[in-house]
Amino acid sequence: MATTYQLLLRRKTELENRMIEAQRRAQAPFESELRAIVLALDALKQAGMSERLTSGESAAFAPPTPGRRGRRGRTTRDMILMALGQAPGLNEAEIARQLDHRWSRPVTPSTVGRELEAMEMEGLTRRSGPGWIRLDAPNAEAPSAEAQDEERLSVAAGH
Repeated sequence: MATTYQLLLRRKTELENRMIEAQRRAQAPFESELRAIVLALDALKQAGMSERLTSGESAAFAPPTPGRRGRRGRTTRDMILMALGQAPGLNEAEIARQLDHRWSRPVTPSTVGRELEAMEMEGLTRRSGPGWIRLDAPNAEAPSAEAQDEERLSVAAGH
């Protein structure tokens, strides 16, 4: 014959087992919902990747249409020229810092250097000591510096 203590221990074990089972039943809908959400996110991720691979760029990154309102976007070249126009003699790091500070355009100093060298080849900028200066846009009508020097020499020689 079982003692009262043994009956209570069995009842406690049964209640603990029932409580564990009830917790499992209560968690089941949440686990299935979590599984469904994870599957949906994976499907969206895969669909987005396949769409981007087939169409090139998504609509959010497409170039603006001609009739679009708002401010005109500036190129890095335009911003560099503006920075040099305001403060001549800046080096690449200072120009990159200004582009980031003024226009929130993070550009590395090496990118600025490559752009400046390309602009130097076009006659828009020139290295001046440790920094760069902006040159006026070359005009087809204005004589070049060499032509002006030749003209001065010919006038001085009396020709």
